[in-house]
Amino acid sequence: MSDSTRTPQRSLADLEARLRDIDSPALRGLNPGLGRNAAKQLLDRAVGSPDSALIALYAWRNGARGLGRDAELLPGVGFPPLEEAIRSRDFELRLAKDNEDLPEHPAATFFDPGWFPILADAVGNLYVVERLGAGRVLVVDREDTADQEELAGSLVEFIDRIARDGRDYQPPPLTDMARALVRDLESDRPEDRARAVKELKRKKPASAFDPLVTMLESEDAEARRYAALLLGQLGDRRAIPILIRCIGRWSGKDVTSAYGGLIAIGPERPLDHLVKALKTGDPGLRRDAIKGLLISREPGAAAAIQPALQDPDTDVRKVAEAALGQLGDS
Repeated sequence: MSDSTRTPQRSLADLEARLRDIDSPALRGLNPGLGRNAAKQLLDRAVGSPDSALIALYAWRNGARGLGRDAELLPGVGFPPLEEAIRSRDFELRLAKDNEDLPEHPAATFFDPGWFPILADAVGNLYVVERLGAGRVLVVDREDTADQEELAGSLVEFIDRIARDGRDYQPPPLTDMARALVRDLESDRPEDRARAVKELKRKKPASAFDPLVTMLESEDAEARRYAALLLGQLGDRRAIPILIRCIGRWSGKDVTSAYGGLIAIGPERPLDHLVKALKTGDPGLRRDAIKGLLISREPGAAAAIQPALQDPDTDVRKVAEAALGQLGDS
């Protein structure tokens, strides 16, 4: 717990020092601060009465630019510039207004007007601070804002926690719901399976990654196939070699689902993922990539396989030769 007497400026200075101590990639992407006056003017116009801690955050640094780790203040979590954060909040408030159903579901049940989004991850979770900077820091599923976790009791405490733990900081995952939904892929009740698939597609919880990987080993063929498709839809690039191995080792409809999962990861084409695996993977992954290229029947598949005829691994060369023979006969 942070000392209640600590100022935001002191916490942010400690965070800057911590980032430098660990040579954080974020140092390359962090924008210069706006300064207190400019940050206050922007926030005053956007939200009315911002807390001093929120002003201090953007006076320190105006978010981060770029992609990947350079733009991440936490692993997998980006730090948008203030102007982008304001646009994000305005969008969420408009969306909440469009979806309100008075009196049962006022707009504030969808997005609290006191929330200000300071961070965002790739799977749709927002990191918001309550009371325009004066309250708790929460991580919220933007597609189901009732699904939320408290990260810290205040913005200063949250900054202190990042400063203390650096890149090792891991926010508490939204795991329970994700694990329950993945388990329901094997449910005896078709309606439960359908609901689980729908919710996992809609929410794309990052915490579903490990349970879905485990589900790939299910003896239930339908659950296995759903797991492959949903794993790709999470957009987590760790799934690429996993799905390529499934393509190489599964058969029938299972292969189609694994290939569909690979398509969903994007933004590259499946062919690009398979070509890269063929160039850089271990021998087993290279063999599986050849099978993926074979079943893709995409233009360029044969040309991508051709160099594997010179692969240092005998089995890879044999698989490549057989695949080219099948493509030549098609």
